Amino acid sequence: MITGLYAPETGLVAVDGMDVSQFDPTDLRANIGVVSQDVQLFAGTLEENICLAGPTVEDEAVQRAARIAGVHTIAEKHPLGYAMPVGARGQALSGGERQAVAVARALLRDPPVLLLDEPTAALDNTSEGRLRARLANVTGSKTLLLVTNRASMLSLVDRLIVVDKGRIVADGSKQEVLEGLQGGLIQTLHVSE
Repeated sequence: MITGLYAPETGLVAVDGMDVSQFDPTDLRANIGVVSQDVQLFAGTLEENICLAGPTVEDEAVQRAARIAGVHTIAEKHPLGYAMPVGARGQALSGGERQAVAVARALLRDPPVLLLDEPTAALDNTSEGRLRARLANVTGSKTLLLVTNRASMLSLVDRLIVVDKGRIVADGSKQEVLEGLQGGLIQTLHVSE
């Protein structure tokens, strides 16, 4: 909804206090880097898949985004480097490598807003820790919207919104929400099976 692809059924989604439907969709999407849970890669090279977000960007921007996302290590291991073919739907890459390419794509144009939906779901703990550390170095001046089930990723955020069954059950500073959850003050909804 924040990228304007879907309209809310009720209410509105605002960016800087303005309804997203009032923005030009191209401008809105150019300022939001998105990593979805379902990573979409295309037959082509590592570089081509990163550059889908900005086909006219400089090589330095590609290298920067690739280093932050961890794609640089993939390229270094292959004799063709960034010209490495990824196969149809990225089949030549592991799930974690596909996610790294998606993160690089989202970072390519250095957008002020990042929307990361489970960006480390396919990563092991060590790889997640490395990505988390690199992201921490670049997200300080950005608005980061992080959807995650991994508590370790919460080090990147200051505010938590807990959604359970489509309903907001907590919203506040990370410290307050975590204390509320641990102390039983915030109850999530449970459906009997």
